[in-house]
Amino acid sequence: MPDQPMNQPVSEPVSTPPVPPATPTAPAAPATPPTLEAAISPAPASESTPVAAETPTATESMAPLSEEPAEEPEGSDEAEAIDEADEVFEDDPLAKETISWQASEYVHHHKGAGWYAVLGLIVFILLAIAVIFKLWLSIGVFIAMGAAIAVYAYKPPRVLSYQLDPHGVTIEGKNYPFETFRSFGVLSDASWHTIDLEPAKRFMPRLNILFGDEDFDNIVAHLEAHLPRADRQPDMVERVTRYLRF
Repeated sequence: MPDQPMNQPVSEPVSTPPVPPATPTAPAAPATPPTLEAAISPAPASESTPVAAETPTATESMAPLSEEPAEEPEGSDEAEAIDEADEVFEDDPLAKETISWQASEYVHHHKGAGWYAVLGLIVFILLAIAVIFKLWLSIGVFIAMGAAIAVYAYKPPRVLSYQLDPHGVTIEGKNYPFETFRSFGVLSDASWHTIDLEPAKRFMPRLNILFGDEDFDNIVAHLEAHLPRADRQPDMVERVTRYLRF
């Protein structure tokens, strides 16, 4: 009797997953040949592509570098002017001196009886014109004006004390710094000389100072150390007042 095999383990069949059917793919489109414009135009450079730095030409490398001048701070002109004034002040000993003198407030001309008669005649004519045109308010104005001119012409001028020092001009204790004036001039009269100080501000009146011949050189030299000199001719008003001896 043939030998029967021993009990051996029976292997289970391995199950394999089903293979999905293949999906048909569309046929690839044929490659389009490049056009003439695409072949001529350069390809755009991508961001990742490094661009070579431009090499300066010989002309550019030889050109001098132009640097813009630095802007000067505000007030530099004033600071330079102050420095120049300080240098002049240190170099000129006359700028440190103090000069004092006394002179008349203004030039007083003697007026006789004929001068007052002419003034009275002018006032009378003005009053007659005001009455004819019935300008009643002007009558009082003309009378007050004539009286003020007569009193001012008769009253003698005061004698004032003047002083020049390194800080400015002082008249009867009131100081006028040199910074308030732009320039000065000298007007010569028969017996007096007049310092004509031109103000730096537009609406500030001019300042006139009288002095005699004995102090002419010292006063002019002191002013020249602080202010530029600019002599001028008398204007029309000054000529009329001199002609009228007012």
